[in-house]
Amino acid sequence: MNLQRRPRSRRMRGISLVELMVGITLGLLLLLGLSSLYLSNSFARAEFNKSAEQIENGRYALDVLARDLELAGFMGAHYLAKTAAPSLPTICEGGVTNLGFALSPAVTMPVAVTVYKPGALAPPCLPDYVPNTEVVAVRRVATNAVAPAALVAGTTYLQASSCTLDTTPLVVGADPALFTLRNKTCDPAAPAPIWRYIVRIYYLASCDRCTAPADTIPTLKVAELGPTGLTTSSVAQGIQTMHFDFGMDLDQDGSPDCYVADPAIDNSAACTAVPAYDWTQPPRNWQTVATVRTSVLSRTTAPSAGWKDTRTYALGDGMTLGPFDDQYKRRVYAQAMRLWNAPGVVN
Repeated sequence: MNLQRRPRSRRMRGISLVELMVGITLGLLLLLGLSSLYLSNSFARAEFNKSAEQIENGRYALDVLARDLELAGFMGAHYLAKTAAPSLPTICEGGVTNLGFALSPAVTMPVAVTVYKPGALAPPCLPDYVPNTEVVAVRRVATNAVAPAALVAGTTYLQASSCTLDTTPLVVGADPALFTLRNKTCDPAAPAPIWRYIVRIYYLASCDRCTAPADTIPTLKVAELGPTGLTTSSVAQGIQTMHFDFGMDLDQDGSPDCYVADPAIDNSAACTAVPAYDWTQPPRNWQTVATVRTSVLSRTTAPSAGWKDTRTYALGDGMTLGPFDDQYKRRVYAQAMRLWNAPGVVN
């Protein structure tokens, strides 16, 4: 009997244990490479963002200071500063009576810029002030005049007369009823321009958000005169130090003859270009400032792993800081700013 042989069924096989282990190992190596690439890109992007933020904050801080300093001393009517005697208010002046204006025995107006150099007492009006850092105060009026109907009670304004019949050359106050001076036509229906008076005090604070829990980010802040006194706000984070040098126009030709760190003191030994200049009158010295060289030291707001700051930073006038030996990256930004409204400057 012939029996047909049944075809042998093919055995089904999977991968072997060795093949499985090899595949897993290759997959893990690939995953490890992708993870390393992702972490490297994430770290590089985070460092780029930190540096970009630091550059933006440093340049913005310098730009804000430049715009205000270049307008310092603008009082609406330019002839006022030319004819008025200078006064030197305190850095924390407050209230109309302490702003430095007077009408007798002569017209007196505050100087455009003053700086507080680190001393024994910190300015009491500046919350969270970083000890032993410089403070600069800028005084001017707004660049746009305010209509009499738009005056806000409590806000300080300045009005200068152009009418020879007015009995006073200027009015400074917070009561809208005070501003009755006239323009050159002397028409009662044509009032002289009224300008909002501005006092801005720039200083370094130890924090940006200072309410509990406070951060520890050094911040450039500004205290501005308002209806209720000085109101503080942040300008730029990461500003660790700022320094000011003042160009003195001793011969009144419009160009600085020398640079000093503090015009309020006797600088005759450092400024020899005009030997006859009298340094004994601090208000007049501040009135003689023609330019301001400003330097700010900006740092990142977060540390960088693996970085150690061993650099030194020169901020002008022989002032050098560092090394800090920490993990923050820093950079100095500097600019010379002309005080276009300084009384002695030839425009």
